[in-house]
Amino acid sequence: MALKQKKNLIQELVLFCLWFSISLEANPLNQGNCPPPIQDNHWQVSTTLDSEFDSKRLCDLIEQVKSDSSEYHSFLIERHGKLIAEVYNTRKDKPFNKRYGLRLPFDGETAFDVNTLHDVRSVSKSVTSLLFGMAVDKKIIEGVNFPVLSSYPELSIPKEDPRYEITWKHLLTMSSGLDWEEWRYGFLFSDETRLLWKKDIADFVFDRDVIHKPGTQFKYNGGGTSLLSDLLIKKTGKSLMEIAKNWLFEPLEIQNFEWVEDRNGRALAHAGLRLKPRDMLKLGRLVLNGGVWKGKQIISKHWLNESFSRHIDSGITIFRFDGISLGYGYQWWLGESILGEKKIPWSLALGNGGQLIFIIPSLDMVIVTTAGGYGDPTSIQKIVGLVDQILFTVK
Repeated sequence: MALKQKKNLIQELVLFCLWFSISLEANPLNQGNCPPPIQDNHWQVSTTLDSEFDSKRLCDLIEQVKSDSSEYHSFLIERHGKLIAEVYNTRKDKPFNKRYGLRLPFDGETAFDVNTLHDVRSVSKSVTSLLFGMAVDKKIIEGVNFPVLSSYPELSIPKEDPRYEITWKHLLTMSSGLDWEEWRYGFLFSDETRLLWKKDIADFVFDRDVIHKPGTQFKYNGGGTSLLSDLLIKKTGKSLMEIAKNWLFEPLEIQNFEWVEDRNGRALAHAGLRLKPRDMLKLGRLVLNGGVWKGKQIISKHWLNESFSRHIDSGITIFRFDGISLGYGYQWWLGESILGEKKIPWSLALGNGGQLIFIIPSLDMVIVTTAGGYGDPTSIQKIVGLVDQILFTVK
């Protein structure tokens, strides 16, 4: 090889090494197999990975998310308001806005990315709870401790009936005591599915017996969430879509969202919301900031404190490998990651299939996932297990 060619080659190698070194220093997420988050004007990217995490362990875990065998559609980690990790995959999906997820034949794969709207399923319940709290803050709704039926005199249920004991707080905490069956009968026959076409939601929800004293036992009930929305609509004269847009999404600069409607043109408060994963992160960050976004109080800290208090033990153990049941607040799940004597509490908005917003106050961190494991609780088990491992990579 000619001397001139050798010098050129050496210069190119030196330049490459210098560029690579600068790249790693500017963005430690380039180390190993950890893909860097996408930089833009909306989110800052953390440059302190090595000082905050065991980066080798973290990146090994993120690699699992990227693998062909994973069900993840997206996986995002945010800490101190900055993106730590962000992964999008190409996978099959069953979006609720296409015949309520019952498309036959199912479409092919979707290439998910930063701009793709995704079903959040029952994360919709947590968002509806935030909106209900905002109505309480605005004094549009007087509070949570008055009987639900006092707002529905047309049902003509006498005050001595045990159903009259059910308060809005009982609906928020899914402890109404009503004989509601949502999980055991499958999608086609569950009480939740029947909400798709029922015109009078209050009549449908209350047309059943009280089988437990209100406030004493947890029983998952999307009908209760639908009634929270129904009261919001009654009190404001606006649709749930309008309320969400004006009160919550516009202040958070969430410009693109959908809310799937029932057969009567009402947004499905319990399951129909569709958001971008980064906008799910915004909801988590709003909560971590005590209801403040860019210096403005959007939701009162008092409502958030009540929402994330453990009002009842759910008795639900299917979402964890260790069999520990989750607590429940105001349409938010409560749990903790445990490693030896170390415990890291978290709150969780949880949607069917793996649509999750983890809020971890002690680490000032939000983790968001979307996935396609609909109807399979083991999918959520795996995500919770992975999050457990990720939290223990924090230094």
